[in-house]
Amino acid sequence: MQRLGYALFAMALIACSSSDDEPTPTPDQPSQPDQPTQGLTLVSGEAVPGTISGGMVPLNLTKCSANALLGVAYISSTSYPDLFVSGTYGLNASYGGKTGVNLCEFQGKSADGRLIYGEPIAITTHPWEWDDRMVRVMEIDGTVYGFFLSATRFRVAAYDKASRSFGSAWISNEQLTGITNGVTAFDVVVNKNTVDVLFLSPNVANHKPTMDDVTESYYDSMGIYRGMLPFAGVYKMSFNRSNWQLATSGVERVSATEKAILAGQGLAHIQTGTVDGYVLGNKFGTFKWQPATKGAEVDYLYATDGDVLVNNNVMSNICPVAADDDKVADDFISSGEGMLYLYRFTGNVTADGTPIYAKGQPVMMAKGNIYPGSLSVPSVADWDGDGALDILSGNSEGRLLFFKNRGTNAEPAFGDYEYVCSDGEPICFRAGYYEVQGPLEAGWGYLCPNVVDWNQDGLLDVVFSTNEGKFEYMLNEGTATEPRLGRRRVIQLDGLELYGVWRCRPAVAEINGRTYIAIMDDEDALHLYEKRAENAVIDKGQMRLTNGRNITGYRANTNESLGERGREKLEFVDWDGDGDLDLVVGTPGQSSFPAPELGLPWSRSAGLQVLWLENVGSNEAFQFAYPKQFLFRGKDFRLGWHANSAAACMLGDTSNGPNLLVGCESGNFYFFHNYDLTTVTLW
Repeated sequence: MQRLGYALFAMALIACSSSDDEPTPTPDQPSQPDQPTQGLTLVSGEAVPGTISGGMVPLNLTKCSANALLGVAYISSTSYPDLFVSGTYGLNASYGGKTGVNLCEFQGKSADGRLIYGEPIAITTHPWEWDDRMVRVMEIDGTVYGFFLSATRFRVAAYDKASRSFGSAWISNEQLTGITNGVTAFDVVVNKNTVDVLFLSPNVANHKPTMDDVTESYYDSMGIYRGMLPFAGVYKMSFNRSNWQLATSGVERVSATEKAILAGQGLAHIQTGTVDGYVLGNKFGTFKWQPATKGAEVDYLYATDGDVLVNNNVMSNICPVAADDDKVADDFISSGEGMLYLYRFTGNVTADGTPIYAKGQPVMMAKGNIYPGSLSVPSVADWDGDGALDILSGNSEGRLLFFKNRGTNAEPAFGDYEYVCSDGEPICFRAGYYEVQGPLEAGWGYLCPNVVDWNQDGLLDVVFSTNEGKFEYMLNEGTATEPRLGRRRVIQLDGLELYGVWRCRPAVAEINGRTYIAIMDDEDALHLYEKRAENAVIDKGQMRLTNGRNITGYRANTNESLGERGREKLEFVDWDGDGDLDLVVGTPGQSSFPAPELGLPWSRSAGLQVLWLENVGSNEAFQFAYPKQFLFRGKDFRLGWHANSAAACMLGDTSNGPNLLVGCESGNFYFFHNYDLTTVTLW
């Protein structure tokens, strides 16, 4: 192990903002108070907490990559329901901390009407399997039930409010034979003597094309997907309330066809005096409306402005909820990989009888960590020119979020996010149909930003990549104190787009008046380019170790699916204070630097560590020593499962040099003091 000495930054940290003509915050655009309640001393090894408005932030489970709403019940309050929320995956691939099933008790409303809940309370005992997406929690005549539905079972558990437990055994475990070929979402409708179980069932069992070679494309030579897209229909079956046994002989299809919605993953029953039907959701940002009348045609849900209502989540669970004083469950919450969003029924319908909803509002928690959504990719810079370093972050949704620091660099104060706009519209970059892992991944954007002065005009711009694998930029067309990003533009090499592996955050540095960008190229190898014009670079070659070999990021003999390569997050910084720019690298789960057969972190531990590549050459001629892996207080600090993203920063105590801010799958930002970091290497 090697103790890290003092370190100095050799490049300026930078950031970005919004303009005077940016729209006033709406229910789906949080508003921020001008002053923090207090600054904070960042704690090494812990997530960065919110301190604005008493720490109110979007509701999230600290150690989870996805927040799934299982259902609601009136437990702590008779006015508004509490939430049962589950998390999937966890830090260190475990279910420690606040993962699993949690109860979030209603606390009140914010000034702009957002629902506020308390910190999650762990429900430690429940009998269902880990796939909590197939669980619906609801209250019937004062008793709270947990329902679990699979292709072969309908199971029921009762919740005990005193012990906060669903128990360890089912009160009913009904065998289903030949009911369905799979379930992707369901809801329970209570009748006098029976309950109806409404569910989405896909029309195909295997939607991915069969391939012998994992490097083969999912698309043919014409760019057409070679698999079958899984549409889903809406189906219904009934159970007796007395014994929870099947009351009908089979399954009834409610939707007119088996193709009510593409890649359906959410279903919620909505019934009022004017509407009766089912909200359907999917991975792609779509809500649809299926009337309860058998065979009725499906329609989109619409927002108050007449546009199709946007689902802000991917991997969506949908749950009906009473979000108004009338206690009618005509509103609904969408949850999944990111925040929980509340959609309120306006009371109005279209000419065809489809309910109209207000745009989504994040569901809040009274105290917690700042939260940008899953797979956060932070960049630290003074975005609004007030002298305090802020955080800009991309996420899996493809959004770019701004966390204003209302404190100081030594004791920052962060709160809720603000959307960053490009060309006047909130940024949400998604690939759509043509995506590395196939169109079923189209709802993920994986925005990986780096905030730099790209065109050297003294203003902070954003250079980035997404799930498309090309490298782009957005110029600041505003001012240092009121930044405004223009449209996205592609960086070109010899007239073609600069391409590399997907989901790679590029490293950018200014050296002797010239700007350089480092990426992972199409061989998943570190590659350096020099900017010669705003939109054009020239090739400076693959970056090398002292022995002359190139530096790749993937491990050998992987049989993982397409898309496992890439995902690295790069950052130039003079970590050891010798005046030369090094590279800090956030790694994915399959990472092996510098070579597949012998590299870090794979050869000594599982992936998702942070690496330091020391430049033992010069800024004019990069040459790197064998990679070193950071240890936190002598131990690995694996964060998540898919990938992490490390940003060097001058937040907190910087007497020992720059610290690390690491974004991870759970969406939180973890802070690590320089003096708590040591390194280990293999060579």
